[in-house]
Amino acid sequence: MSSTGRADRPTELPGARVLGFDDPAWSFEGPGTATLPHPGELRLRAPRGADLFSMPGHYERAGIGSWHRTVPGDHTLWASVAVEGRAFGDAGGLVVHDGADWFKVCVERGRTGGWGIVTVVSRPVSDEAAGPALATARAELLITREGRRHAVLHREHPDQDWRFVRTFAGSGAAQVRVGLFAQAPFSDACTASFAPPGFAPAALSDRR
Repeated sequence: MSSTGRADRPTELPGARVLGFDDPAWSFEGPGTATLPHPGELRLRAPRGADLFSMPGHYERAGIGSWHRTVPGDHTLWASVAVEGRAFGDAGGLVVHDGADWFKVCVERGRTGGWGIVTVVSRPVSDEAAGPALATARAELLITREGRRHAVLHREHPDQDWRFVRTFAGSGAAQVRVGLFAQAPFSDACTASFAPPGFAPAALSDRR
């Protein structure tokens, strides 16, 4: 993606701002815990079995701890996440609930011990996809919505261009619930740390 593309500058979207963790619109639902060591860091700890996935007859989990809020219409949300995990499936990232459907993008540990971007779309059966590999357990994640279309981008460092991961279609509902989350499907626990996310009430014009 070109460094001059609009997707590289979400901070320049109309109304772009930082959503501080002291904003009362945020709330937390377990399992797990949410702590604020200082105003610039949120730490979410997921207990064993915390996951969100639906493949009936094979694997189903319906419980992740998320720090979330409701947002209307077109928007862009981005946040940096660092994951402290030692087992396959340990992850942290962004989740969108669109009525009964949901979508998540995360920094996740793979079976061989490396880290990468993983996305899951559930309507209600989950469609999982492995994205780009990461050098470390840290990345910035971005989801932008325009009407029914949601697009996902990521980058590993703040001085890099945003890179396209995938798109998916939502319901087009007037509002969705967006959140930050951690999961630990097969380990004793996993912790994900977040900086206050950025938000703009507008979609990126260039999503590729």
